[in-house]
Amino acid sequence: MCAIKHRTFSRFGLFSALLLLFLLAACLPEEQQLGPQSQATLTPTPRSTPLPPVPTVIPPGMEDNPIQMVIRAASGRRDLISDAQVENFQEAILDQSGLIVQITLVDRYAEALAALCDSRPTNVVVAWLDGVSYEAAKALDCGEPILQIERDSETGDPGQIVTNGELQISSLNALNDVNFCRLSYDDYYSWLVPSLILQANGIDPAEGLTTVTDYPDVDALIEAVAAGECAATGISETAFDDLRGSLRSDLDVLETSAPFPYGVLVYPLALTLGERLRLTDALLAISTDLDGSDVMEPFFAQDGLTAVEAEDFDALSAFLGRTGLDFAQLGN
Repeated sequence: MCAIKHRTFSRFGLFSALLLLFLLAACLPEEQQLGPQSQATLTPTPRSTPLPPVPTVIPPGMEDNPIQMVIRAASGRRDLISDAQVENFQEAILDQSGLIVQITLVDRYAEALAALCDSRPTNVVVAWLDGVSYEAAKALDCGEPILQIERDSETGDPGQIVTNGELQISSLNALNDVNFCRLSYDDYYSWLVPSLILQANGIDPAEGLTTVTDYPDVDALIEAVAAGECAATGISETAFDDLRGSLRSDLDVLETSAPFPYGVLVYPLALTLGERLRLTDALLAISTDLDGSDVMEPFFAQDGLTAVEAEDFDALSAFLGRTGLDFAQLGN
């Protein structure tokens, strides 16, 4: 009996204690409530964050972003150009255009082409090219022609293959059995242009010529052909026309190429329109001014400069196209 009464009391007492605890908890102020409390998380108000400033590209022709002009000087003039002549040309451009231009002289047109094709807004390069390197620049989409060099009112000179008249050579294929002569493997009109003429007529100059002999200078080369020591050589049309009559009469012209430009100024796409116009106008003004043309002459041996468009090279492009050579690959 006692044990049962005790169990009943215990249950009643426990129930009463729990009820009292809940009642007290309900009556306590919020800050006095016992036990851990959970609080609502505040949602931050979205705010716009400014983006970092975009760096300003300095226009080409300014002190911190000068325009680079790469020049392969006229034949035989590279070592004769002094630092003072380079500075005088740069200053003439600055005076006429307000643009800072840095001139770099190179030995090969391939170097000028590579620099042109590497142009970007922070390193703009304009380059003077020959006909072959211009064709490669066009194939690689590295720029567009703007100006040409003029000499004696002409902007270029065809190349010719001439032969000893007594041999009566009537076709390029006949050169396979004779001695072809040149100044050197890298001479423009006695080897590069004749090689292109042969290639355009389906003859590989490396395989289609039996022998090739080098001569020390143009006079010795032409006299050797006239005397029969050599059967054929390459020469520019202007140089052939300038030969004395008796010597010229000993030679026959076997083939003539399209004119190869004396020099073509090519601008990259990275050169902005305003700077293009200023630089072009400045160079044209220098070329027509007596003192200015003297400043420019050591580099180009020019009588003047003239504006040019891509269509002006259609005959050259057609001739070079017949060679079957990949000028984009050659440019690389």
